[in-house]
Amino acid sequence: LDLVALNEHVTVCDMAKVPLPDESVDIAVFCLALMGTNLREFFEEANRVLKQGGILKVAEVASRFEDNRSFISALANLGFKNTAKDTQNQFFYMFEFTKTGPSKTKGTLRGLELKACLYKKR
Repeated sequence: LDLVALNEHVTVCDMAKVPLPDESVDIAVFCLALMGTNLREFFEEANRVLKQGGILKVAEVASRFEDNRSFISALANLGFKNTAKDTQNQFFYMFEFTKTGPSKTKGTLRGLELKACLYKKR
Protein backbone atom coordinates (compact mmCIF):
# COMPACT_ATOMS: atom_id res chain seq x y z
CA LEU A 1 0.00 0.00 0.00
CA ASP A 2 1.37 3.41 -0.93
CA LEU A 3 0.37 6.78 -2.35
CA VAL A 4 2.15 5.95 -5.63
CA ALA A 5 2.59 2.53 -7.26
CA LEU A 6 6.18 1.90 -8.28
CA ASN A 7 5.21 -1.51 -9.66
CA GLU A 8 2.22 -3.84 -10.06
CA HIS A 9 2.62 -5.20 -6.50
CA VAL A 10 1.77 -1.86 -4.88
CA THR A 11 -1.86 -0.87 -4.22
CA VAL A 12 -2.41 2.88 -4.48
CA CYS A 13 -4.38 4.35 -1.59
CA ASP A 14 -4.54 7.06 1.03
CA MET A 15 -3.16 5.66 4.32
CA ALA A 16 -6.25 7.10 6.02
CA LYS A 17 -8.50 4.80 3.96
CA VAL A 18 -6.83 1.48 3.15
CA PRO A 19 -8.73 -1.27 1.31
CA LEU A 20 -8.48 -3.82 4.13
CA PRO A 21 -11.14 -5.32 6.43
CA ASP A 22 -11.37 -4.45 10.13
CA GLU A 23 -8.93 -6.30 12.40
CA SER A 24 -7.31 -8.17 9.50
CA VAL A 25 -3.63 -7.28 9.97
CA ASP A 26 -1.03 -8.52 12.49
CA ILE A 27 1.50 -5.73 11.88
CA ALA A 28 1.41 -2.24 10.33
CA VAL A 29 4.54 -0.28 9.42
CA PHE A 30 4.91 3.44 8.79
CA CYS A 31 8.46 3.87 7.47
CA LEU A 32 9.10 7.47 6.42
CA ALA A 33 5.38 7.55 5.58
CA LEU A 34 4.00 10.22 7.90
CA MET A 35 4.04 12.99 5.32
CA GLY A 36 0.34 13.88 5.37
CA THR A 37 -1.33 16.53 7.49
CA ASN A 38 -3.93 14.02 8.70
CA LEU A 39 -1.70 11.83 10.89
CA ARG A 40 -4.50 11.17 13.35
CA GLU A 41 -6.51 9.59 10.53
CA PHE A 42 -3.48 7.46 9.54
CA PHE A 43 -3.20 6.05 13.06
CA GLU A 44 -6.96 5.61 13.48
CA GLU A 45 -6.94 3.59 10.26
CA ALA A 46 -4.00 1.51 11.51
CA ASN A 47 -6.03 0.86 14.67
CA ARG A 48 -9.04 -0.21 12.59
CA VAL A 49 -7.16 -2.76 10.47
CA LEU A 50 -4.88 -4.13 13.23
CA LYS A 51 -6.01 -7.12 15.24
CA GLN A 52 -6.22 -6.67 19.01
CA GLY A 53 -2.62 -6.98 20.24
CA GLY A 54 -1.32 -6.22 16.73
CA ILE A 55 1.97 -4.40 16.30
CA LEU A 56 2.47 -0.90 14.90
CA LYS A 57 6.01 0.09 13.91
CA VAL A 58 6.98 3.68 13.13
CA ALA A 59 10.34 4.75 11.66
CA GLU A 60 10.66 8.46 11.00
CA VAL A 61 13.26 11.21 10.58
CA ALA A 62 14.41 12.32 14.05
CA SER A 63 14.34 16.04 13.22
CA ARG A 64 10.56 15.87 12.71
CA PHE A 65 9.91 15.26 16.43
CA GLU A 66 9.69 18.17 18.82
CA ASP A 67 8.87 15.93 21.78
CA ASN A 68 8.77 12.16 21.30
CA ARG A 69 7.03 11.70 24.69
CA SER A 70 4.08 13.73 23.38
CA PHE A 71 4.03 11.55 20.26
CA ILE A 72 3.89 8.39 22.40
CA SER A 73 1.17 9.93 24.58
CA ALA A 74 -0.90 10.88 21.52
CA LEU A 75 -0.71 7.30 20.23
CA ALA A 76 -1.78 6.02 23.67
CA ASN A 77 -4.94 8.10 23.26
CA LEU A 78 -5.45 6.46 19.86
CA GLY A 79 -5.35 2.94 21.35
CA PHE A 80 -1.64 2.05 21.21
CA LYS A 81 0.80 1.16 24.00
CA ASN A 82 4.47 1.93 23.40
CA THR A 83 6.51 -1.25 23.81
CA ALA A 84 9.88 -0.15 22.42
CA LYS A 85 11.63 2.96 21.17
CA ASP A 86 15.03 3.82 19.79
CA THR A 87 15.75 7.55 19.83
CA GLN A 88 19.54 7.23 20.11
CA ASN A 89 20.15 7.54 16.37
CA GLN A 90 20.65 11.18 15.32
CA PHE A 91 18.87 10.67 11.99
CA PHE A 92 15.98 8.25 12.59
CA TYR A 93 13.69 7.37 15.49
CA MET A 94 11.98 4.01 15.70
CA PHE A 95 8.95 3.16 17.80
CA GLU A 96 6.97 -0.01 18.38
CA PHE A 97 3.42 -0.04 19.72
CA THR A 98 0.82 -2.69 20.50
CA LYS A 99 -2.88 -2.13 19.81
CA THR A 100 -4.70 -2.03 23.14
CA GLY A 101 -8.15 -0.97 21.96
CA PRO A 102 -10.07 1.75 20.16
CA SER A 103 -9.23 5.45 20.15
CA LYS A 104 -10.03 7.05 23.53
CA THR A 105 -10.35 10.68 22.53
CA LYS A 106 -11.69 13.13 19.95
CA GLY A 107 -10.21 16.39 18.71
CA THR A 108 -6.63 17.55 18.31
CA LEU A 109 -3.85 15.60 19.96
CA ARG A 110 -0.61 17.30 20.95
CA GLY A 111 2.35 15.33 19.62
CA LEU A 112 0.92 14.40 16.22
CA GLU A 113 2.14 17.60 14.58
CA LEU A 114 5.50 16.58 13.16
CA LYS A 115 7.88 19.20 11.80
CA ALA A 116 9.07 19.30 8.20
CA CYS A 117 12.12 17.17 7.43
CA LEU A 118 15.51 18.85 7.77
CA TYR A 119 18.09 17.80 5.23
CA LYS A 120 21.75 18.70 5.42
CA LYS A 121 24.12 18.93 2.49
CA ARG A 122 27.05 16.60 2.90
